[in-house]
Amino acid sequence: MIIFVRVFAILVCVMSVWSCKEEIVHKGKTPLLSVGNDFLYREDVSRFYAANPPKGDSVQFVNEFINRWIEETLFYNVALRNISSSTEIDKLVDSYKRSLVLNLYQDGLVEQQLKKSISDEEVHAFYDSNPALFEIEEPLVRGLFLKVPKDAPKISSLRSWCRGRTIDDLEKLDKYSLVNNVQYEYFAESWCRVADIAAKTPVTESDLLQRLSRNTDIEFKDNDFVYFVAVDSMIGKGGLKPVELVETEIRELLVNTLKANFIKEKKQNLYNEALRNGAIKHYDE
Repeated sequence: MIIFVRVFAILVCVMSVWSCKEEIVHKGKTPLLSVGNDFLYREDVSRFYAANPPKGDSVQFVNEFINRWIEETLFYNVALRNISSSTEIDKLVDSYKRSLVLNLYQDGLVEQQLKKSISDEEVHAFYDSNPALFEIEEPLVRGLFLKVPKDAPKISSLRSWCRGRTIDDLEKLDKYSLVNNVQYEYFAESWCRVADIAAKTPVTESDLLQRLSRNTDIEFKDNDFVYFVAVDSMIGKGGLKPVELVETEIRELLVNTLKANFIKEKKQNLYNEALRNGAIKHYDE
């Protein structure tokens, strides 16, 4: 009995050590399969699946991923055994790490200091000075779109609300759209492509543009639906994109223009500070 207890205690200790070792090795992940000392975890497969959702057979997709991992792992292990020296690889890794750290740091500096320093006045000045950069290739509009069944209630009221577009009219349209089978989109504060609106209707983009050129509030029907398009403002092809649409793009252009000089100045300041602090030492041969 005493011997059994001792053996049991030893087994418990061994299992505990093995369990801890497994936890350290896998860091809480769930092994799916292994090739030698390399493990593929369920979490890795799930993460890849979520980032690249398959269009076809999901089982085949996962199996192909697993097979690719096995093949690459086997090939990598063979490559490691057949490389005579890893010194060159270590140099390349160090060089890549150095470049990566520098780029991340530079991007952080630019994000913190340069982007915040670009004023709205500079953005507008660049916009006004470079109109050719911001010509639009397709018409844009702001307004509203409404599609309702032909037998929908209060068609005449809808017509009046779409044309009026007062705060009270818009509230009524919102309430109506919540309780009726309609497609309602209000985009008076953002720009929408005319092509996108035309795609929701039975008319072509060119036909819709012709109608809008004559009247900013239009209505047309087909066999099943009534369509309302009410436009507050429109920019035709060849016009300029609104500055609010290209503000981010302009800031990026301005930042890239300043970036080289900014980084150069930062490096020079660091160099001068290092000289003052004695951090740079020259050794005579």
